[in-house]
Amino acid sequence: MNAEEKLNNIENQKTAGPKGKADSSSQKTKTEISNSFLQRIISLLKKEELI
Repeated sequence: MNAEEKLNNIENQKTAGPKGKADSSSQKTKTEISNSFLQRIISLLKKEELI
């Protein structure tokens, strides 16, 4: 499994949460989402020894 597949798998797990009312306290700002997304990409690249 390559880094892109792992990243897609992580994203699918996060977006496949239970349907229903959203808890507004658990929502993140766009900046927080972007930062955590980039951190995951970097960690996956390091794990795959691409950087």
